[in-house]
Amino acid sequence: MEMIRAKLCSEGEKLFTAFGIKKVTVDDLVKAAGIAKGSFYRFYVNKEHLFMDINEKIQILMWKDLDEILEKNKALPPRELTKTVFYTMSSYAARYPIITQLTADTLEHLFRKLPQEVIEEHTQKDSNELEKLEARGVRFTCGRELAAKVLQHVFLCSVNLKSEDPATQQAIMEVLINGTIDQIVEDEK
Repeated sequence: MEMIRAKLCSEGEKLFTAFGIKKVTVDDLVKAAGIAKGSFYRFYVNKEHLFMDINEKIQILMWKDLDEILEKNKALPPRELTKTVFYTMSSYAARYPIITQLTADTLEHLFRKLPQEVIEEHTQKDSNELEKLEARGVRFTCGRELAAKVLQHVFLCSVNLKSEDPATQQAIMEVLINGTIDQIVEDEK
């Protein structure tokens, strides 16, 4: 059973990365995975659930990297530590190309197709991860849940800069990250 789920995730990641969530069908997914359509529905309600599952697996890898980043940079002041974390996180689209599919259009589609509790659970996981920053001395000027949502949007902006040249992408990200950190992370005391 786990082999089927792993195959669906692997093939789904390839298809979603290449064509986007709207163009990929359940038929495409089962054909690529070499399984019956009924088998797909044993694991997922729809293709959107598979898409979220794939992205959550990537997110787990990203948060694991976060632990290493925090440890490696533990001597940095809170704002610099937070900037380092989010500059690193914004670079993950190169490592995980499916992330580039997280456009405003894709998110709108997911919000329509997925139960609200799935979206809220995803945001809660991000919020829980921010506890790691707080444990390192970072204090948010707003609640952790709002900070998580703000940082999600900064991350999504980084994904949607692919039409810009690299220098412009870097300049935009510096403004977004520095401005965001200045607004949501308290000054050192």
